[in-house]
Amino acid sequence: MIKNPFTKNSLVTKYQKLINQINCLETNLKILNDDELRVKTLNLQKQHETTSNSNSLIAESFALTREASSRSLGLRHFDVQLLGGLVLNSGKIAEMKTGEGKTLVATLPAVLNALKKKGVHIVTVNDYLANRDQVSMGQIYRFLGLNTGLIQEGMSNLERKENYNADITYVTNYELVFDFLRDNMVSNIENVVLKPFNYCVIDEVDSILIDEAQTPLIIADPIETSNIKYVTAAEITNYLEANIHFKIDEKNKNITLTQDGSKQIETILTIQDLYDPQDPWIPYIINAIKAKALYFNNIHYIIQNNRIIIVDEFTGRIMPDRRWGEGLHQAIEAKEKLPIRKSTETVASITYQNFFLSYPKLSGMTGTGKTAEIEFEKIYNLSVEEIPTARPNIRKDFPDLIYKDQFSKWNAIAQECNNISRNGQPILIGTTTVEKSEMLAQLLNEYKLSYQILNAKPENVRKESEIVAQAGKKNSITIATNMAGRGTDIILGGNTRFKTQKELYTLLTLVKNYKKKRKNNQIFYLFSQFKGISQKFCSVLFSLIQATEFLALSDIEILKILRENDRISTPTISYQCSVKFLVRELLLFNKKHQKQDNKIVKNLGGLYIIGTERNDSQRVDNQLRGRCGRQGDPGTSRFFLSLDDTLLRLFGGPNVQNFMQNQLFDDSPLESNLITKSLNTAQKRVEERAYEQRKNLFEYDEVLNKQRRTTYFERRKILESESVRNKILEYGEQALTEIIKQLKRNSRLIDSTLLLSRVENLVGKNVRILKDLPAVEKPKELKKKLFSEFWLNYYSKELELESYESDLIEILERRYLLVHSDLIWKEHLQRMTLLREAVGWRGYGQRNPLYEYKEEAYFLFRELQITLRQLIIYDLSRSSIL
Repeated sequence: MIKNPFTKNSLVTKYQKLINQINCLETNLKILNDDELRVKTLNLQKQHETTSNSNSLIAESFALTREASSRSLGLRHFDVQLLGGLVLNSGKIAEMKTGEGKTLVATLPAVLNALKKKGVHIVTVNDYLANRDQVSMGQIYRFLGLNTGLIQEGMSNLERKENYNADITYVTNYELVFDFLRDNMVSNIENVVLKPFNYCVIDEVDSILIDEAQTPLIIADPIETSNIKYVTAAEITNYLEANIHFKIDEKNKNITLTQDGSKQIETILTIQDLYDPQDPWIPYIINAIKAKALYFNNIHYIIQNNRIIIVDEFTGRIMPDRRWGEGLHQAIEAKEKLPIRKSTETVASITYQNFFLSYPKLSGMTGTGKTAEIEFEKIYNLSVEEIPTARPNIRKDFPDLIYKDQFSKWNAIAQECNNISRNGQPILIGTTTVEKSEMLAQLLNEYKLSYQILNAKPENVRKESEIVAQAGKKNSITIATNMAGRGTDIILGGNTRFKTQKELYTLLTLVKNYKKKRKNNQIFYLFSQFKGISQKFCSVLFSLIQATEFLALSDIEILKILRENDRISTPTISYQCSVKFLVRELLLFNKKHQKQDNKIVKNLGGLYIIGTERNDSQRVDNQLRGRCGRQGDPGTSRFFLSLDDTLLRLFGGPNVQNFMQNQLFDDSPLESNLITKSLNTAQKRVEERAYEQRKNLFEYDEVLNKQRRTTYFERRKILESESVRNKILEYGEQALTEIIKQLKRNSRLIDSTLLLSRVENLVGKNVRILKDLPAVEKPKELKKKLFSEFWLNYYSKELELESYESDLIEILERRYLLVHSDLIWKEHLQRMTLLREAVGWRGYGQRNPLYEYKEEAYFLFRELQITLRQLIIYDLSRSSIL
């Protein structure tokens, strides 16, 4: 039974029978040897092939996975983790608090669903987590005879295909979606890397399916761009004033020109009309003002290598491969006086919402999913189940402290850090921007406090996991932008694995370099520092530095070996075996000290979380609070706010501002239920507005998604078919039928002259049967004759081309189908974008924009298909070797 305060929870009751079955199997599995366990897995695979139903195999599969984890990692799944795995296997979201072992939980449904041999994708939010989880959890899968894959940035197509063909693949959301889009642009089936989708587990599911769902993912081609207008528009903004020439809507990140503003700009440019469709200036001007008034360096972006790099507002990480669209990115480049890169046109796009709905079975994990439960259910059909914690949560969340202005607030935060750090309690401070994290760092310098800073700047990103892992050490102060480092456990007293890697890397590189310089006295001094570990440790270390293979390694290669140590299950090189031993010994040594440090930090009160501003979403605030109090640890959290914080300023309302001005006369803070209530209401309002925006995006993209699925399905059939001849003939017949229908629609009788002109334009000048055709010919008879003539003409074309080279017509058929399909689809995407902008204005005329969009999108797509068929037949009919 699950021993927990929530034992009576209905969720526990629902799955308790299965959990009991899993526990009953544990005793019998423990007496089996490793090979017998693998045989059990093979038997389960055979059973699955026979039954085609995994439900009957749940208990045995989960029990096998738990036993494999115990033997390979030394980690045994708790009952609450079994519960989390059962929820995931049911196609739901498991909300599990920080430190409850979500990574380990995912192995349970992963193994069960991998029995189908159709592939399982475990999606993480960054490359580091994907690599870490694949290395550690991969030991469980390999123990059971399953193989794992890992997708990382920069991999070749061949590497990607190999890794996606594994039983279980770890991949980031970003790489997965772009691989899907690229797969639907290839010209050879051999270049497709993804298998048909089967089952997907999304880690940090709220970050991917909610926070990132507002931005479609796009593959775009560069197009020729005139930079003069971007530069000119950026210069013009220096002569414009807010509230006189333009108005700023901070809530919606929008700009509106006033009448005075339009006149001022027209005067400067010496033009008559900003909105002239032949020479439009308005989009350049609006983007230039947005760039100046709404987008700021070290907040929304950073400058790196003369490029604008977007900063993700939810994670604080940089997004080097993304660009703002519709000319905004170029406007910011012009503002910062950087080289302006080419504009782009979309060739493929999809939203996370519609992409992940492509999976037959989908589930997710997060520490904060309940607050977004309605959105998960309505858009993704995913319910959220709250999993009880293994130990009671004893974290203390203190009331918010409100100050009159930013100056008072930041001084109070710095002073609080100074006071708390005196007794050694570790502090983690969450800031919302790069700029604010660096400003706070300057304030801490005045108190002569040491700290670690983690924000989007490259020099900090490289050390992200290490910085966050050690945020629980005594005396540590860590400043992190938003949730940077999310996914790395903060262990009180420090993370021994990271500490061990760092110490051993320093030792090995120093010893190697001293050995080359023959500085034996320094080597023996270094050895003396590690006598407390074991005599054998020093012996192995001494033998290692005698190996010429090891001495030939660079410092980077040594670091790589240490990081991949867990992945090397059976070392093939002697120095790998030695390094593995050294890591294990030093890890055991450090763990003894870590237990003492852990107790000390717990007695100090655990990790102290300081929030410097309420985020737009209460869920993001809870994510920050959740970094402390893991697995029953003590912890404290408090938010420091000011009247001019963005959330209070934009959404707090005038009553709050008036109340606060009357209450705050000096730098003293105020704890106010009214303010807390107002902030919660403001957050709810912002969340509702953001949800409506995401829902609106989903509804519009759903229309395009149906068309996308049809287009991609047809394209895949072309790639997989040995011959596309039937498709070409089908297109020809449909194109001729459309010509007859159009002529019949415009007149009761079909004009043979006009028909001859249209058909000859489509298939060439050799349409003999139309020469003496009477105008009263019946459409059915006419169709038969036209089809016969088309087949004959096409057969003649085939003979003509194959006289030059065998199979030439087949190569041309497939090429024309793919090339024209991609070209027409690209143009269709641009038309759909323009259509969406156009229907948006129709709401002012009391018309439903979405209904109008759906209706016109249908006609556009039908037109696309007609154009595609005619274009392919036209080109094939006129193809020639000359």
